[in-house]
Amino acid sequence: MEINDHDKDMVNLNYIWDKFQKINVPFYSCIGNHDLRSMSSRKEVERIMGYNHSTFSFNIAGMHIVILGTFVNNEMGTAEGGIFKTQFISDEDLKWLKNDLAKNNLPSIVCVHFGVAEDEMKGNWWFESCPETALLGNRKELKEILKSDKNLLAVFSGHQHWTKKIVEDGISYYVVGSMAENINNDGIPDGVYFIVEFDGEKLDVIEKHIRL
Repeated sequence: MEINDHDKDMVNLNYIWDKFQKINVPFYSCIGNHDLRSMSSRKEVERIMGYNHSTFSFNIAGMHIVILGTFVNNEMGTAEGGIFKTQFISDEDLKWLKNDLAKNNLPSIVCVHFGVAEDEMKGNWWFESCPETALLGNRKELKEILKSDKNLLAVFSGHQHWTKKIVEDGISYYVVGSMAENINNDGIPDGVYFIVEFDGEKLDVIEKHIRL
């Protein structure tokens, strides 16, 4: 089965994004490797989503939210679901992030697809044998910027196919698993998601599961 079919991916992305637009709440997307694996540029996906850029920030409910899009490296192939092709934040985006956080005075949250905190991935079905592919390729550079942000509440990521919290250098990193993951191998999707609440001082992250 061909899993890196550009034209089919474009059809599916348009279909899914059309469904998302019917959600009657503010909705923002953090682009990951499965969105970009067959693309020659992330501009193709950004056009579908109506984004000028997939790295951006906005203020809502007294918080500053940053969405980091990953870079498409066409020197790399689409093996492993395009992980190696999409595993890095561009230098341009890192520079933008540093400036964006420096100008911000609100409590901030950063969202990125790949894992950022160090994680050995022991016991992970997908990544135990290749833990580096679970994590952002230039996470060291990203973390240097994050450590300088005194307003940072937490960093959220996915990709690793499990749900956990890691505290590293005083920063809370929350990893959320896949909603469609059959984590118990029983044919029932895990349906995991987070509810994030902030009262102006304390951030609460509550793990929930959709039950079909």
